[in-house]
Amino acid sequence: MNFIEYTNTWAKNEVLQGRIMIGIGILVIIAFFGIIRSENELLRGAIIPFGILVVALVGYGSYILYSRPAHAVESIAQFEKSKAEAIVLEKEKHINDNKAGKTLMKIYPILAILSLTVLFFGVPGYYKGMVIGFALLFISFYFIDNGFISRSDAFLEYLNSTTF
Repeated sequence: MNFIEYTNTWAKNEVLQGRIMIGIGILVIIAFFGIIRSENELLRGAIIPFGILVVALVGYGSYILYSRPAHAVESIAQFEKSKAEAIVLEKEKHINDNKAGKTLMKIYPILAILSLTVLFFGVPGYYKGMVIGFALLFISFYFIDNGFISRSDAFLEYLNSTTF
């Protein structure tokens, strides 16, 4: 597989994850409105974390839908102009993205565990819902970032192993 095919495949998979994120975000919005109508204290506590999750899923998913194809077109144009420079720029982009993402992937499980440890302090129902909601939020962020970082790692491995 050459650079252009690999870049297009990478962009298509990123866009697919963005679409899935938006779809799940819409489902969470539907659940969000159900929670607002609910009288359940535990569910009402989860409104804030679910709101943040909706913003992250729909907002970041939309950003991915528009930015990744544009980045792929830009990378391919750069590759056709200067192969070596395009490879260097693409490596820099993925290395920088992975630094932040891998750091956050270490932090998210810690935050989820910290959130769940608050449950042992006997907090009331509303705050239990908030704690569980934040734990689910951090777990969701972990899975979202894991998808992006695993593809970025694979792209870096491809760039490092292939001679152009």
